[in-house]
Amino acid sequence: MLFARKQKKSEPVEISLHHGDQTIAVELRPNPRARRYILKLDAKNRKAIVTVPKGGSRKQAERFAREQADWIVERLEKLEEPLPFAPDVLLPLRGVKHRLVATGASRGLVKVVAADPFDELHVAGAPDHFGRRVQDYLKSEALKDYRRLVAQHGKALGVQANAIRLRDGKSRWGSCSSNRTLSFSWRLILAPPEVLDYLVAHEVAHLREMNHGAQFWAHVATLCPQYKTHQQWLRTEGTRLWRYGLSVSS
Repeated sequence: MLFARKQKKSEPVEISLHHGDQTIAVELRPNPRARRYILKLDAKNRKAIVTVPKGGSRKQAERFAREQADWIVERLEKLEEPLPFAPDVLLPLRGVKHRLVATGASRGLVKVVAADPFDELHVAGAPDHFGRRVQDYLKSEALKDYRRLVAQHGKALGVQANAIRLRDGKSRWGSCSSNRTLSFSWRLILAPPEVLDYLVAHEVAHLREMNHGAQFWAHVATLCPQYKTHQQWLRTEGTRLWRYGLSVSS
């Protein structure tokens, strides 16, 4: 058994694997719907996640992770160093680099100011509130974009969401629940606008089709004809978005 009897079957377990002179954090995550062991990288927390299928054991999961240790180390080494929300950091707002600037003023809104060679994001307030103010601004901007695009794509498909939520999940950029609530990662405000637009198209299409069948993808293509390009961007570049603001709790 993966867990002791007193533990919930769905409760993850974190282990440490020693590989050469490195220690790798690995989370074993049971999933009764999984048919096989699956390995993914959690870029946000810089660790590996092993999905354990029904009937799987901790011993088998550890052996599976150990066999993939070279791959895990290689992927972790490719992750860029974290960048906190701090003065002088270059932040990609809607995919365009902006320099974070502390204005020194005690009060004031966070705002974009044109500058050379990079536009600047001016942040007022106490230094110890700097990171939180930047993150709050990014969430606010993300929500504006999501609301606008959900309304636009919803109108095109003749559907309407019951609610829109922001999240900072580890494994999915967005989701659509059975009660028609759409959830999105606020981090896509850091991506090019067309990538965020694709994500909205994807989740709005789920309001018509709660699956990934042919009709679902036909709806996505109607809303976002170049969706495959933006899908690929998320696969290859999306993990970079996790490097920003990791020192700020979500």
